[in-house]
Amino acid sequence: MDGNKFTYFCSGELKLSKLDRILLCSNFTDAFPSSIVTALPRENSDHCPVLLTTEVVEFGPPPFKLFNSWFQKDGFNETVTQAWLEFRGYGTPDSYLAAKLKHLKNEIKAWRRLDYPKELSDLKKFKDRLQELDLSAESRVLSDDEISERRNLFQKNLRRKKIMPKT
Repeated sequence: MDGNKFTYFCSGELKLSKLDRILLCSNFTDAFPSSIVTALPRENSDHCPVLLTTEVVEFGPPPFKLFNSWFQKDGFNETVTQAWLEFRGYGTPDSYLAAKLKHLKNEIKAWRRLDYPKELSDLKKFKDRLQELDLSAESRVLSDDEISERRNLFQKNLRRKKIMPKT
């Protein structure tokens, strides 16, 4: 198993456990002999998600998504309003609307490219500290301050995950 050493972390009692068995049929192992099991970092639970990888698959670029949380971010309303008003096009009404929406999508993507790296950097620091505390708990007993910090970081991560989607 790659990834985390343990797959369960009970923060209240500092219990650590590892999932050490995965049920597969022999046909699966014959078809995918190079399968890998990875314990991913914990984010929303006291259990690590476990990922079974059989092969690398590339699905192409992700589709455009619009998240409700963006409506509360600085600059979003101005970006949408400006993009909507500045568009100039021609053609049938349906092709005009499609072109206008495509223009709006491109402007929102440009706005996110400016805003997202800072958010991502802050989130990475935050998750790194949480992971650092988890790894420390695997090798030693955490102090009361570290347990409290980990609990607070975990709660903040739950709240932050609800308002900060990936793009």
